[in-house]
Amino acid sequence: MNHKSIEELGFYQVVNQMQAHSRSEEGRDCLLELSFLTEQALLSKRQEEIAGLITLLGSSLGGSLLSFPSIKASLALLGDPVKALEGPDLVGIAHYIASSEILQSFCNQALDDGSSFEPLKELMGRSFDENLRRIGRHILDVLDESGQVKESHPALRQLRKEVEAHKNERSRFCSQFIHTNREVVQTDQEALRDGRLVIPVRSDRRSNVQGFITSSSATGNTVFMEPYPLVEMNNSVVMAQNQILIEIAKILKQLNDEVRSWRKELSDLAFRVGQTDARLAIAEWAREKQCSRTDLEITHCTLIKARHPLLGKKVVPITMQLDSDIRAVVISGPNAGGKTVTIKTVGLFALLNQFCGYIPAQEGSALPVFDDIYTDIGDEQSIEAELSTFSGHMKQIAYVLSNMTGRSLVILDELGSGTDPVEGSAIARATLEYCLQKAALTLVTSHHGVLKQFAYAKKEVINASMEFNDNSHLPTFRIIQGLPGESHALDTARLMKLPRDVLAKAEQYLGSEAVQIGTIIKDLEAKRRDLERQETAMHKRYLALQSEVKALQLKELRIKQREAQLKREQSTELARFMQTKRKELENLVAELRTGEVTKDKTKQVKTYLEGLSEKLAQQEEQLQQFEDEIEFLKPEEAQRLEVGMDVLCGSAKREGKILEKKGRNSFVVAIGTMRMTLPSSQLSLPKRVDQKVSVLFQSSAPEPKLVLDVRGLILEEALHLLDQQIESALVHGMSTFSIIHGYGDGILSKGIGSYLKKHRSVQDYRFALPEDGGMGKTYVML
Repeated sequence: MNHKSIEELGFYQVVNQMQAHSRSEEGRDCLLELSFLTEQALLSKRQEEIAGLITLLGSSLGGSLLSFPSIKASLALLGDPVKALEGPDLVGIAHYIASSEILQSFCNQALDDGSSFEPLKELMGRSFDENLRRIGRHILDVLDESGQVKESHPALRQLRKEVEAHKNERSRFCSQFIHTNREVVQTDQEALRDGRLVIPVRSDRRSNVQGFITSSSATGNTVFMEPYPLVEMNNSVVMAQNQILIEIAKILKQLNDEVRSWRKELSDLAFRVGQTDARLAIAEWAREKQCSRTDLEITHCTLIKARHPLLGKKVVPITMQLDSDIRAVVISGPNAGGKTVTIKTVGLFALLNQFCGYIPAQEGSALPVFDDIYTDIGDEQSIEAELSTFSGHMKQIAYVLSNMTGRSLVILDELGSGTDPVEGSAIARATLEYCLQKAALTLVTSHHGVLKQFAYAKKEVINASMEFNDNSHLPTFRIIQGLPGESHALDTARLMKLPRDVLAKAEQYLGSEAVQIGTIIKDLEAKRRDLERQETAMHKRYLALQSEVKALQLKELRIKQREAQLKREQSTELARFMQTKRKELENLVAELRTGEVTKDKTKQVKTYLEGLSEKLAQQEEQLQQFEDEIEFLKPEEAQRLEVGMDVLCGSAKREGKILEKKGRNSFVVAIGTMRMTLPSSQLSLPKRVDQKVSVLFQSSAPEPKLVLDVRGLILEEALHLLDQQIESALVHGMSTFSIIHGYGDGILSKGIGSYLKKHRSVQDYRFALPEDGGMGKTYVML
């Protein structure tokens, strides 16, 4: 795609919106480098990747993704054998590896139905490199979050004991010296200068002490001296501390060598993270803007309720649906009516379609796949190049006409403007005819009547206008396809309070023919609005009739159900009647047995029983017919009963589960521990209400730090930084961090503790482990 069109259509501003969702520096860079696709197969693959990420963002792992520290500079340093990474850089690499592993698990996760997205597995790989995982864990085992070698490291433990032993020996000597030389010392407490213990000695008694003078007080009354034995002790402490520094340097070098040996694998990981994170940022942007997936099988422009992503809440959705044989659209209408915004929206959506396959429009929207998009929008005037407005337009149009192909989209704003109207109209028509022959689709905005007439004459060209409200004399920004639009210059001039004499003269100069054409267009627009109102009224009437029909059907269903209920009650009554009569008959038979029983009497008894049984069978058959009729009248949703479904039973709506189908319209249902056979008319499906909650929040807070160092700050400054850190951590999904406040007088420690105790977002806080800073460091859990 040519760079000028991309800039004019505002695509880079949309990319900035996407970059705000990126979690890594590589992802942000990749968004700028991601190419536009002109092959449908490649575009379909990228669309599938983004569709998979949109689905996964709603899964349980969607909220577990972490941000990535920047390691670009660290990877560059690893390529230089002379330079080495510092501790914080190594910790950054370890966290980068950990975040990458989470992202890889996110892309490879299985959905509830057991399926997964194969294109996403190709992005981050099907398995994570075990060597990188081992390096990341090793770094975090050796270094703390600030990048310092942990005090608990085995190689430093013995060295630190030696330092403490030398310090203790030095302190004992100082205490003993001060105790035995009270007449020469200024105070009873030794002092620390540049990491060395010194004795404060009275200036007039310094000759009594055999040693070196290291400094003096501001008044000159006190000199700080190192007696000769103390010199050696101080040197021992310094040497022991230097041994620790040497050992730390060795540890960092080992870590550097280990990381450098897997530099290529780290670079490959960073590349995969960038590719995946760029698509993930697009997916999050698409969710935020409520984008829909374009239909790549449709080869003509169909935009439904398209919303320009840069206009925010003031956007007016536009709809433009072109037939497959339409090759050009001439858009006319009032100034500031939305013509330029419309063509920019189409051009920007064409870029987005070939960038990610998602656009902020309703389902069913689609755009052709173009090989390039050429635009001429805005004022091309240039003093340096000695170009007027018209010359600038002609230069750009000449470039467009020379480079476009049969698969190109051409967008020309105010074609033929900036010069004599007659000549401009001729150039505009010739340009549009040329584009019809050479380009796939051309969008033109113009006030020239010649182009409107040309669009009427050509079946592959369609007129479109921006609607204008005659009552308010303001544009509505809606597109009307099939009708040319007026410029409404006189209406606008009236709204701007031009003198009546000027307006009258303008109408006179305009001529009766132009006024008649304008009147015809206004009449056509009025008729169109009348038809739209009639169509709306008819649709409302249709919906009302549908509602009435449903109400009648429901009423009929209730009547049938009541009738079936009455029949059922009648059948039950008949069954009781049969039982009574059978007992009476049995008594009769018993009496007959005591007397003389003839064949005729027995036959009469059997005939009596058969008649009663036949009567019962007829009643049950009639009841079954009524139930079948009711099932036919019930809505389709109510008849879709299958084994295993949860249902509501009877008028009490008790919860049950269908175990098996029995008969035509009967089911065996388990209600608690009971099993019952019920007709389908007494079963209904429970209503399910799906609720979707979308939360969007924004914050200007910077990315949080894993370790917040407030040493050297006053309490007020420290609490201000801590408040920013907590807000940033909440925004970026960080659940824990640590604060280094040191020991000191305990002011920072106590103040920070009181603040954390009262903060509503803090779940817990506690001092660090002894080997990780102890009471000079606090862990915070949000």
